[in-house]
Amino acid sequence: MGEARLNRKGSPPSFPALVQQFFTEYLVAQRALSPRTVACYRDAMTLFLGYAAKQLGKPPIAMQLGDITPELILKFLAHLEHERHNSVRSRNLRLTALRAFLKFAGRRDVTALHTVERAMAVPMKRFERPLLGHLMSPTGTLEPVDDRHNGATA
Repeated sequence: MGEARLNRKGSPPSFPALVQQFFTEYLVAQRALSPRTVACYRDAMTLFLGYAAKQLGKPPIAMQLGDITPELILKFLAHLEHERHNSVRSRNLRLTALRAFLKFAGRRDVTALHTVERAMAVPMKRFERPLLGHLMSPTGTLEPVDDRHNGATA
């Protein structure tokens, strides 16, 4: 499972082969993720590969694992937030999918391990989580809970 796989020529798998193996072998067969999660990862990879192709000036089929740098990932994440108007949560979900791919790919292509390690260091972005949002009034103040309807006694 965690061993590097070599192609017939004794070299690491190509980038397109890594992407295919990530979806067919790893996400579906090994991890048994739900179809919705796989679709989310697919969408994240599609967006990233489209963005990377424009930035790198080459199609995804010509990309190499070493092309995925922290700088490229950070530009992609900024693109998601500022041009596609994604929320921080959506941005972080896309980053989670990229990290999963990079972790998988790093085990399959140990020659790119340093690049993968650097790219994995791209941090998640913090965001405000509403505190007990269902108990908040429209003005943002905490509303008292009325337990009379739940059979509670004072």
